[in-house]
Amino acid sequence: LITRLVSDRFNFYHTGIFLIDDARQFAVLLAANSQGGQTMLKRGHRLKVGESGIVGFVGKSGVPRIALDVGNDAVFFNNPDLPDTRSEMALPLKAREKVIGILDVQSEKPGAFTPEDTNILGILADQVAIAIENARLLDQTKQALAEVRTAYQQNLQEGWKNFGREEGMVGYYQSMSGGRKLQRPLG
Repeated sequence: LITRLVSDRFNFYHTGIFLIDDARQFAVLLAANSQGGQTMLKRGHRLKVGESGIVGFVGKSGVPRIALDVGNDAVFFNNPDLPDTRSEMALPLKAREKVIGILDVQSEKPGAFTPEDTNILGILADQVAIAIENARLLDQTKQALAEVRTAYQQNLQEGWKNFGREEGMVGYYQSMSGGRKLQRPLG
């Protein structure tokens, strides 16, 4: 949704969102709006952080990079899936001062990016990073909760097994002031 809206609003040829993998070795394409981007998604497109193109540069440095004419940019990666790219801007997605991904926009026009585009997309990149980080934290919280529930269930089952093994026990009486084991049925 974000990639489609950015491309439609700014009339960009391609918009992609890359996330840095856990090993911090690759920027992996997560979402794209263009036909070439869809091809890259199906292929599992990824770029080496610090080595491959503008996206790799931004993934390592955490600094935005703009190539107003990709033919003159030594860092530009010529992607056969996006042959009409003439200018490109990559912005870091940062959460807690750490680069977690890259927002990459491309145009078929040289010099396509204005200072206003850069400012707006910088704000958008910050918001995307927050949304991604919040989604990750929610997933981690859900996983931790599931682990706690499993441990609680196991502990509860073990407790009931041990309770049933005690000789002379027929039950347990619980009141508002506490509980006690029963040696004979309540009469």
